[in-house]
Amino acid sequence: MKLDRLFPAAHLAAMVAAYLCAQSIQAQQISGSVLSESSTATGSQPAFLGGNNMGSGDGRAFIITPRITLGETWSDNVRLNAGSTGSKESGFITELAPGVRVDARTARLKAYFDYSLRGQFYSTPSGYSRTQNQLNTFGTLEAVSNWLYVDFSGIIAQQAISAFGTQSPGSANINNNTTETSTYRLSPYIRGQVAGVAEYLLRYNYSTTHANASIASDVDLAEWVGQLRGSTPFQSLRWALDASQQTAEYSYGRKTDSDRFTASATYIVVPQFRVTFSGGQEANNYASVDKESHTTHGYGFDWNPTERTQISAFRDKRFFGDGHRYTVNQRFPLSSISYSDTKDVSILPNQFTSVGMGTVFDLFKQICRQQLASQLPDPIQLDIAANNCASVLSAASGVSASTPVTSSFLSSRATIQRRQQLALAVQGVRNTLTIMFNRNESDSILASDSIQDDFYRNSVNSIKQRGVSISLAHQLSGLTTANLTASRQESTGTGTTALKATTTLYQGGISTKLGPKTTGSLNVRHSKFDSSTNPYTENAVIGMLSVLF
Repeated sequence: MKLDRLFPAAHLAAMVAAYLCAQSIQAQQISGSVLSESSTATGSQPAFLGGNNMGSGDGRAFIITPRITLGETWSDNVRLNAGSTGSKESGFITELAPGVRVDARTARLKAYFDYSLRGQFYSTPSGYSRTQNQLNTFGTLEAVSNWLYVDFSGIIAQQAISAFGTQSPGSANINNNTTETSTYRLSPYIRGQVAGVAEYLLRYNYSTTHANASIASDVDLAEWVGQLRGSTPFQSLRWALDASQQTAEYSYGRKTDSDRFTASATYIVVPQFRVTFSGGQEANNYASVDKESHTTHGYGFDWNPTERTQISAFRDKRFFGDGHRYTVNQRFPLSSISYSDTKDVSILPNQFTSVGMGTVFDLFKQICRQQLASQLPDPIQLDIAANNCASVLSAASGVSASTPVTSSFLSSRATIQRRQQLALAVQGVRNTLTIMFNRNESDSILASDSIQDDFYRNSVNSIKQRGVSISLAHQLSGLTTANLTASRQESTGTGTTALKATTTLYQGGISTKLGPKTTGSLNVRHSKFDSSTNPYTENAVIGMLSVLF
């Protein structure tokens, strides 16, 4: 299996903040909003979506937006893996990336598709070239009205193979610790009511994950999920039954199976606050050759004191100990804060299973939803606008929407994973400050440890990664914004050996609107990677031009 390539979160946040700030000034911004007064009154698309063909509010069923991005990078260390020998090679990297985005909004189909083919041409080594695929797509098809649906998604991205190998500051440098990975998911399901007293859902999930690196295991995941929920004679009391059966097959390593059944009751204390209690049983062979059964129980609450505040907490007893999921989202007039903390079994890579800041698209969409929520109360309209906003921002930044925000690594086993993420954004008249923290901890629980992944090759049973990034965007004019970024990411491994690797990045530059559909940016970058095996330093200048058609 696989996890993602390092791309510092701060660089992404700076570009988001810069673009939002520049575009919002053009739109006669109202307090606490990135929408213009006219767009709020008429229900038209947000001003920063870029105008023609960028939104889905014009009534068209399909919107196709071709684009082309041209990038030029000068680096004093093109091949990062040569840094430890002192033989740094400088050179130019030319990138040409045609792409297309398709938005489908029909009565039966709601879908998003974004693909680009990035061609990279190097002056050092002379004549070397390669291509990279980048894909981010998802959607829902209503096959039978109000009964049968089909969800689908796909991601192709460049990711790090090892948490302790050379980490790339971007996708252009040559680095044998990165590989292209892809995951495709198909999920048909049915839902309806039983005699008008209960709701049912039956879903089948199938996903396949593939990595080009020969040492990484491919993963095929098949899962059945069933749910039955209803009310009781007590108006405030509701019940639910949930069952699942999952099988994961690895190209390297043994198959794992998991079954789980849970019954839960939810009591609505007041409309804004409800509590939930659950109990059940699970069986799996993650930590043993044969399946072992365990009882489970949990409790939690959901609290929405205002339309700007959402707080959720749930804690349960699992076979590995205590699991949990905590989330806090707070939106202020000129700022927002989001926090999530989860601990659970992880089968697939982070960016394919998490919601929030897993990929660039997730990050942009989260910020867009927070900014648009007060102007678009309808959840469907909000989701459509947030998707379009996220795609526009990622295109303007010159970064693939499927690029992971936080670093990780390829994993070929089930792990116990705890993920903590905190994001704070403060927007002023001319300045926007973004601060992000992340902490991921992965513990191996697989009964057999002979799979060729980071845990086995580095003789560790726990891998911890933590990072912080700070970015400041300053509006120079209505069209041009300057940004500064600093980030640091640290990976440590514990077991029979102790490992540590640290990546630090500083970046600054400007981005500007050159025309209604043309965006340009120029950035300078300094990155440093510290490890016991292959440390390096790199300085680079990056120019980017993106044109929408």
